[in-house]
Amino acid sequence: MSAFFNDYYLNIAVMTCLWAALSGAWNLMAGYGGLVSLGQSAFFGIGAYITAIAFTRYGVSPWLGLIAGIFVTTGLAVAISWPCFRLRGAFFSLATLVFPIAMEIVANNWSDLTRGPSGIAIPFQPGISTFIFSSRWAYLVAAFALMMTVYGITRWMHRGRLGLYLIAVRDDEATAASMGIKTVRVKLIVTMISAALTAVGGFFYAQYILFLDPPSVFSINISVQIALLSIIGGLGTPLGPIVGSLVMTPLDGVLSQFFGGGPRLMIYGAVLLGTVLLAPRGIVGTLKAWRPT
Repeated sequence: MSAFFNDYYLNIAVMTCLWAALSGAWNLMAGYGGLVSLGQSAFFGIGAYITAIAFTRYGVSPWLGLIAGIFVTTGLAVAISWPCFRLRGAFFSLATLVFPIAMEIVANNWSDLTRGPSGIAIPFQPGISTFIFSSRWAYLVAAFALMMTVYGITRWMHRGRLGLYLIAVRDDEATAASMGIKTVRVKLIVTMISAALTAVGGFFYAQYILFLDPPSVFSINISVQIALLSIIGGLGTPLGPIVGSLVMTPLDGVLSQFFGGGPRLMIYGAVLLGTVLLAPRGIVGTLKAWRPT
């Protein structure tokens, strides 16, 4: 039994909770507001880099770096997303795709601050003040708390006025505006919440992995993975991102242990395709549809 509680499987559990939290933050925008952003890795990377730079270069506590990361990320989210709100569907997604690409270029070339492609190694100094722990169990507790915080915010929004406004804007923005809903303000609020939570995920990742380079945090693959988990679990449902991560993240981790790159990707792709075909509404949405009324 102890074999299932070694560092490898604990790492899978930590990453499962972290991916669920990140996907839940994206689900607020896309699932409820219809804002299918592919720029989440930019918010994730900015949160990670600000924390790491503040700590390693200026000796600032990671907790203060977290606060700075949230403010910077939400400000950039507003500045970048606001002009994109005029776009619809795939055009909005393509516009947001530019942001992480631009941030990766900046991080690679601004070597005086980010150390460029060499990356930033965060010194191992365990303690609550640095949010660095010797045991993966501590990280698991923190990742689980982050996941449940995102879930709680989603539940609150799902049952509240903001969630109703977002769904109305997603389904028919013109009608929502005619009913007095301030559509731009509603979109900005959910974008800021999503960006802030994603920045917190970046902070967690930086203090957990203790090494950052531009591809590891600004990659488009991160944005796709975040979106994928919500789509598989159930878009626009509070539990969807958690279920999606519980299914796909451990699967990828176990396949990585027992199979090489080719077979692993084939099996992972087959499971992904089968899930999408059998549960087109996502796992949670399909189960709700099957539930007798």
